[in-house]
Amino acid sequence: ESWRRAYNARLSVHNCVPGEAIAERLGDFGGGVLMSATLEPIDVFRRVTGLDALADDGRPVAERTFGLGFPESNRASFAVDVPKFTHSNRGPPGEENETRLAYTDAAVEVCERSPGNVLVGMPNYAEAEWMAGALEARVDKPVLLDESSDDGATERLKRDFFGGEGKVLVTSLRGTLTEGVDYSGDKLSAAVVCGVPLINTSSPRTRAVKTAYDREFGDGFETALTVPAVRKARQAIGRVIRGTDEVGVRVFVDARYARDSWNGVRDYLPAQEREEFRPVSPDMLGFGLDQFWSSVE
Repeated sequence: ESWRRAYNARLSVHNCVPGEAIAERLGDFGGGVLMSATLEPIDVFRRVTGLDALADDGRPVAERTFGLGFPESNRASFAVDVPKFTHSNRGPPGEENETRLAYTDAAVEVCERSPGNVLVGMPNYAEAEWMAGALEARVDKPVLLDESSDDGATERLKRDFFGGEGKVLVTSLRGTLTEGVDYSGDKLSAAVVCGVPLINTSSPRTRAVKTAYDREFGDGFETALTVPAVRKARQAIGRVIRGTDEVGVRVFVDARYARDSWNGVRDYLPAQEREEFRPVSPDMLGFGLDQFWSSVE
């Protein structure tokens, strides 16, 4: 038992598939509404939240889908077809290669051609730090970097971003600035999402959740990892249009959003978004941006 002198043992218990527990709680209510702009794909949401189990027990479960009620002419949406922002393609932060250059180029195009504030979301904080440094060297606007910090630091960063002339804010798609923050009015003119923010699949907890979802739903990587990652990306991209009079640009940068492939995520977007997010080549992004902004001036 010599290990006791060097290690403190800890046992963690997690409910990896909480659908039954959620269904039990929902079943206690006479009725309710589960509402969000990022529930799609609905079939996965119904399974993992226990709604299908409630329906099997005879509880009525109805679905309603509402389109974006803002003028389509006030927004431009692009899915830029560049190499997938996977670790095997991009390498570690700081490595110079064609993949990283393609993402920097796309972000620069949006930042330079869009008036006002631009939000750039990266898969994690390490990549956000890299992108902020790359943009500082090429963009005329001030570049702000969001790091993992306390609420006070986050609030100060938001005040800096919203005050004065146009700036660029680079953050993690798993941080607090890409969902639940209201960028209303002229606080944001463009949002850029780089890559698909999949969580680290090597941690014991993530492996346990994936295994549990494999057993329950047949494809744990899809239901436990891919679908939540796309929801995070959609939350971030939705920051830019918050009212009927607002105009802005939404840009997904990654081939997985732009085309169908074995590990593509385009099918996880709602039908309306698939129609709006036009696949574009990197060399045509600037033209599309200029065309949009000239049309709304």
